[in-house]
Amino acid sequence: MAGGATRWDAGRGAVRARLPALGAEAYLNTGGAGPLPDLACEAMQAVMQQQLARGRMSAAGVEAARERQAGLRTAVGGVLGRPGSEVAIMQSSTHAMNAVIWGVRLGPGDEVVTTGMEHPGLAVPLRAAAEAAGARVVAADVGDGSADLEAVFGAACTGRTRLVALSHVSWMTGAVLDVAGAARAAGAVGALTLVDGAQAAGAVRADPAAWGVDAYAMPAQKWLLGPEGLGALWVRAGCLGEIAPTMMGYESGEDHGWDGSLGLHPDCRRLEASTFPEILIAGWSASLAWLEGIGWERVARDTARAARACREALDGVEGVRLDPPLASESGLVAFSVPGRDPDEVAIALAERGVIVRPLPAPGALRASCGFFTNAGDIDRLAEALAGLPAC
Repeated sequence: MAGGATRWDAGRGAVRARLPALGAEAYLNTGGAGPLPDLACEAMQAVMQQQLARGRMSAAGVEAARERQAGLRTAVGGVLGRPGSEVAIMQSSTHAMNAVIWGVRLGPGDEVVTTGMEHPGLAVPLRAAAEAAGARVVAADVGDGSADLEAVFGAACTGRTRLVALSHVSWMTGAVLDVAGAARAAGAVGALTLVDGAQAAGAVRADPAAWGVDAYAMPAQKWLLGPEGLGALWVRAGCLGEIAPTMMGYESGEDHGWDGSLGLHPDCRRLEASTFPEILIAGWSASLAWLEGIGWERVARDTARAARACREALDGVEGVRLDPPLASESGLVAFSVPGRDPDEVAIALAERGVIVRPLPAPGALRASCGFFTNAGDIDRLAEALAGLPAC
């Protein structure tokens, strides 16, 4: 077991103090939704008070809202080391991926290449768009996700491939996928690369521009510790013209005509459509500012350390099996309790104050270890698993 305070979790006290939910239980499900910082809650409450006291569409209110929106795009761009002009504000990572999947305008006979281990947030719109267009979805076998994806996707892509779509971190295994290799394979046949960053952004370092990725989607509520109902899409500036806006409205451009015409924004804002959730934007912006202040390198480093400590602890618990990959820099740790239903195990752990995620794969569970996870959380998980009653 982790054995109390150790060097790997030194300095987490000040961080954890900003995340009150961590005091209630050993929370190991940031892959579902991360703990909300108190600063985010305060920022949302401040905007609510402003809206209560002043007209929301007053000149001052509109100007403040525009500043918040621009600030959020800049903050999200900072996660990826890119300018805010390459970011669109979305409702979720699923919403962001839909914008790309439908925006490439698949046609009869086209192909999209993906993996067989994608979250429904990506797999469902891929299938729906392909069926609507008479296109084909090709699922490449990537094993547990640690394969050389340039070779795997290179074998799966053809001259008909329009889009390669995959996760940066597998939601099921925690593997960090070789998205750069996948992007090289896509580029070789002239296809775009879309990456689902739901389990990566805010947990591992992400540099999609350097990797040759064309679009990268992320949610607010997971590793970036924002509220539900927000996400973002980064699109490489050079390929924005290859993604047609498919849901449009007032926010898609300027110079609106009475006939519905408008001048599209020249940047990623053209993929936005309508009214923004200003209260949520304030909350996510506060979370991102806090994370930026901690430092993305530290966040990624401490996340990986916590996950390694979790694997080491679970490796010593009788009746628990670590599932591959057995080494990963992500925050997700996949494990099983052979012979036990994962939903029942998750419920039993929750009754002991430990929150993990059961997975659809037979026998699998997932612990999410963040930069804020400490030895006490991991000890509680190991002890709760060791204390499970016999079948």
